[in-house]
Amino acid sequence: MDSTYALPATPRFGAGILKGRMRGALICGFFGAAWMYEALFFGNIATPICKVAISILTGTLVAWPVLRLCAYRHLAVSATDRAFWDSIAKPYWINFSIEWVLCFIAPMWLSYYQRYDLIPHFLGVIIGLHFLPLGKLFKQPLYYWTGAIMVVGVLTTLAIPAGYARNIAACGIDGLALWATAAVLLGQDWISSNQL
Repeated sequence: MDSTYALPATPRFGAGILKGRMRGALICGFFGAAWMYEALFFGNIATPICKVAISILTGTLVAWPVLRLCAYRHLAVSATDRAFWDSIAKPYWINFSIEWVLCFIAPMWLSYYQRYDLIPHFLGVIIGLHFLPLGKLFKQPLYYWTGAIMVVGVLTTLAIPAGYARNIAACGIDGLALWATAAVLLGQDWISSNQL
């Protein structure tokens, strides 16, 4: 048989894994940017240079996974990938719902007691904790690290007196943890694409 018509080797990474990884990178890149902008504005350091630097990093960490998702759109999701998603969909959406409900309630509760200074800390802990079940669901140890860094890092910033420095530290830790997660996921994607 003419090798010109031979089928390419079967990819070692399923479409579901590739697309899921890029969705994770996109989410972490986007919400990491939100935290970094909050660090700028709530930390009172929103200088033009800082805004440009954050915008460049945001553009990179959001555009890259979007481009990769566009490149993967032709890949068919296998029955195995669908079965895997079906097995984790319910706990995933429960985890997601709990996170968003708590992120809605916590600022209102803190505002009622006029503890606005603690809002970034509560949100950081809630979002960090939500990554721990994701690590188990997606069998992605990286998410354990993301969650642990966010929770421990944000709680550590409580040692800083309330004010701009503590706001910068709390928001910055969350933003950098999410951006680092996005960068690792993009790196994993780059390695995977070279092995296809």
